[in-house]
Amino acid sequence: MAISAFSGPVISFGQNTIGNVTDYNPQLGPSLFWGGVGRIDPRPNFNYIPGQNFGAFTAGFATSDTQTISSAPYALGSAAIAAAAAPTASTAMTLVSANSTTTGVSISASCINYNTGSTVTGLLLIDGFTSFTGVVASNILTASSVTGAITIGMTLTGTGVNSGTTVVNQLTGPPGGAGTYTVSGDDTVGSTTITGQAALGPNAFGQPFGDTNSVYLWNPQALVARAVSIVPVSGTSTAAVIFTVSGYDIYGVPMSEAITVPISTTTATTTNGKKAFKYIASVTPNVTNAITYSVGTTDIFGLPLLSNFFSDVAINYNAAAITASTGYVAAVTTSPATTTTGDVRGTYAVQSATDASKRLAIRQFVLPANMGSTAGLFGVTQA
Repeated sequence: MAISAFSGPVISFGQNTIGNVTDYNPQLGPSLFWGGVGRIDPRPNFNYIPGQNFGAFTAGFATSDTQTISSAPYALGSAAIAAAAAPTASTAMTLVSANSTTTGVSISASCINYNTGSTVTGLLLIDGFTSFTGVVASNILTASSVTGAITIGMTLTGTGVNSGTTVVNQLTGPPGGAGTYTVSGDDTVGSTTITGQAALGPNAFGQPFGDTNSVYLWNPQALVARAVSIVPVSGTSTAAVIFTVSGYDIYGVPMSEAITVPISTTTATTTNGKKAFKYIASVTPNVTNAITYSVGTTDIFGLPLLSNFFSDVAINYNAAAITASTGYVAAVTTSPATTTTGDVRGTYAVQSATDASKRLAIRQFVLPANMGSTAGLFGVTQA
């Protein structure tokens, strides 16, 4: 294809308002550009010259940066994924069977497998549970005392809430917090406790735009993924145990990690994984052992875009800018990834415990060298 070049400025006005008449655009939304957006170098020899040949040098500076996480993560739980049990070789542990307002782990979750396009059910969803006090009248939800984040497409449940009720858009209040929302259906609900679970599908963590939701932006309120922990609870271990955690990342890409828990005569010595999961499908030990182990969440959070250096990210936690690299681990770029390598996009471990009130905000700055490929943006293929 030819290069399209023209003198600016370029204005994308979305929809036009002339006097009291609005030229309505039902697909109003952000413009999307492949490879990000750059700032051209205006100097001779580097600027664009109309009519120049293909291959003529034109240069600029990248301006691709974005907020990838903005959420108040739940407190970690040492048994948030599976209660303490003695492992049996090649037999998956029993995962938790109830939603938790303490750890934010949600049961009976589903996702779309990125590789196959098929729906996968019966999963645990990390930081996918929201609880709040709600009142619904005339398709308007008024929410208060929100724990977690209310996101577009979230399915709501509670006394008097009709099956299939979902959040359509937010009208007032801070993003995902206490305020008013449009919901589907014709519910009329008095003040009650309402819970929400993230939407199903590849767009589960996206913020839609337009009447038909043609354009989505990944929602930083919903992109929290965490590493998994294995905790010896009781007894004396006689052998190292490898727990294979299987699940999916924030984009629905299948992933797995083998976490080796060493021989130990003490309990409550946690072994943390290195990969950030959004969905958990199973946790399976490789040997039978008398000691009991629980499976939990950690305060190690996955980065939604690949990061090579601490300088690539700007992190704010509990209303304070993070200036030290302590807790930051760069993406593992070795290909192919294995079940024992680190996270393919990188992680950050907060340095004070999460408790659903401390907001974690991360901005990521994409290096120009990473803009042109899927692996540069999202890392090598998950193991």
